[in-house]
Amino acid sequence: MNFYTDDHPIIACSTGSQANTAIAVIRLSGFKSLLSLQPYFSFSLTKTKPRFSHLTNIIFEKQIFDNSLMVFFPEGGSYTGENVLELSVHGNLLNIQKILDLFITKADFRSAHPGEFTYRALKNKKLSLSQVEGLDMLLNANSSLMLSQGLDILQGELHAQYMHLYDSFLKLKAAIEISIDFSEDIGEKESKILFNNSFNSFLKILESLHARTQGNISSLLSPEMVLVGQTNAGKSSLFNLLVKHNRSIVSSIAGTTRDYISEVIHIDGTNYNLVDTAGIRESNDVIENIGIDRAFEILKRAFFKILIVNPFETNSAYLEKLADIEFDFLIFSHSDKPNFLSKVSDLNLSKIKVSKVAVASFATGSIGPIDLNMLKSGPIGPTYKTSSCGSIGPEKAKTGSKTGSIGPEIYTGPIEPVEPRSINTSGSIGPLVKNLLADKFRIETSNSPILLERHRACINILYLKAIDLSYKIKGIDDAAILSSEVNIFANYLNELIGIVSPDDVLNSIFANFCIGK
Repeated sequence: MNFYTDDHPIIACSTGSQANTAIAVIRLSGFKSLLSLQPYFSFSLTKTKPRFSHLTNIIFEKQIFDNSLMVFFPEGGSYTGENVLELSVHGNLLNIQKILDLFITKADFRSAHPGEFTYRALKNKKLSLSQVEGLDMLLNANSSLMLSQGLDILQGELHAQYMHLYDSFLKLKAAIEISIDFSEDIGEKESKILFNNSFNSFLKILESLHARTQGNISSLLSPEMVLVGQTNAGKSSLFNLLVKHNRSIVSSIAGTTRDYISEVIHIDGTNYNLVDTAGIRESNDVIENIGIDRAFEILKRAFFKILIVNPFETNSAYLEKLADIEFDFLIFSHSDKPNFLSKVSDLNLSKIKVSKVAVASFATGSIGPIDLNMLKSGPIGPTYKTSSCGSIGPEKAKTGSKTGSIGPEIYTGPIEPVEPRSINTSGSIGPLVKNLLADKFRIETSNSPILLERHRACINILYLKAIDLSYKIKGIDDAAILSSEVNIFANYLNELIGIVSPDDVLNSIFANFCIGK
């Protein structure tokens, strides 16, 4: 962080610098006065109105560098809290660099480091640490969820919730101070009521935030859809259908895909990483076995899991290795081949847990329903409908039969099993799979989970401290002791909203920032 500590005026191009553009924005910050820059502009800077655009030539010693729009943001009312000047110039890369060189060599500016404008905003208390983290999320988001939460933390609903919690804490502290300093004036009973009301208000806000930290959100930050199955199941064919080009090699030779292949697909504002894994089988090939091991590792962390089964070439015993995995979708492939339904009915996948089932032909790209009752040996076990963020309650299952295709109901605490359902619409496989993926993502994120791990940790610790105090309150009559207990909250609240800024947190954040921001 040492390079952020000087007060030297800085300059950077804040727009794309990898290709020519129509317009580029050059940002200057930290100069002492606007008039000191008069030698570089044809427009009289004495006539400058803050936050108004002014047309000017960028000049130096009678040489015109460019025709530009300039906007001045005075100290105290700018992004960084310093004097800031923004220049909209023609976006040819050579032109941009020529203007940057002018101010660096002639006006004593230096090139800004990545994130330095935002660091100065933090240093000058124009942004809190939590807002900087929100900006980091906004700039580096790969989904609409991260994009909206970045905005929420920066200036929106979540930032308002944090400040509401902090204001509630200040009122709680004030209630204790009143009971200490003015207890004789307002009475012990009124003091107690005031404190309890303030604490309950604080706890209610905290409980609302705590509910948004529950569950595992790791798969939501960079959601993956993983295709898994034995060799020749049709994983690569489905992969190519979904990415709409022949990205993965398709061959009748078993074991063509020996390592995973990935491609980004964009659905409803979210980028998903689609992964085609190595076919699962017994192999003496060391490299192929490494690919199979990687397939299992990716599968464990995946957000949406698709199991593809070719009923003509399936080793049911080997698929038992997948018994601990809960699949979102099971596809029986090669439905266009003769005797397909007969081959499917002979399968025994009793240890495989799935949510939805369909049959498909990757040769035609079509998909359709399957009658689960046709499966003779009860091949599909129940899976569990859960939300990683705790937003959706349990879904009741119909009672199964010991002799039917689905096993009997199994109760494991509050979550109830759900019967696998056959896809009941025929059509094109690509749009259907993408819709199922997008639907699950919407359900899993319906309670707007808090994504930043530091925020989640602060809220969880704060919640546990508050719950602990709620059990102690009735046994504490001394207001000084209550004050000491409540003051424990301050450290975690200050860290949450960014009053406390640990260096390791700052280093981690600003490593992600681009130059000019």
